[in-house]
Amino acid sequence: MSGTIWSKFYWSDWETDPAVRLCSMAAQGLWMRMLCIAAAHDPIGYVAVAGRGLDETSLARLTGCQESEVSSLLGELDRNGVFSRDRHGRIYSRRMVKDAKKSAIARKNGKNGGNPTLSNRSGNWPSDKGGDKAPLKPQEPRARDQNEKPNGFSQRAEARKKSAEIEIMGEFTDV
Repeated sequence: MSGTIWSKFYWSDWETDPAVRLCSMAAQGLWMRMLCIAAAHDPIGYVAVAGRGLDETSLARLTGCQESEVSSLLGELDRNGVFSRDRHGRIYSRRMVKDAKKSAIARKNGKNGGNPTLSNRSGNWPSDKGGDKAPLKPQEPRARDQNEKPNGFSQRAEARKKSAEIEIMGEFTDV
């Protein structure tokens, strides 16, 4: 066994795949059993045990069906294009094989330190995370009114200040 304890299953893809939907419920059930076999054995995605493709007799034993029933259901699945066959005649799931290849590439990149496109950067990049960061520059507050004078007051504030001065001066001159 490959040791696969879980894998992604796209429920919406299963429900909307026209090739699967054209098949009878019995054929869909057989295909699901075949997917379980393909996920549990090497190579992942192939309906095979120990790398050897399964014939109809072996598939009937593993799925608990009659050989004649497996034969007719496989024909239905094949006619509707649900699965593919490799050059050796082994049945495989196109989606599962593609996902297994992506997983192997991601596993290899993870062992090498992560995303390979990020490790190919040129220049003087720090080898560890967060070690050589530049000091933070605090954001400078901006005035709401952009028409500021050098003394820090806006024109409106300057006008209010002058009118207040005039009022105060007026109070003293009236006396």
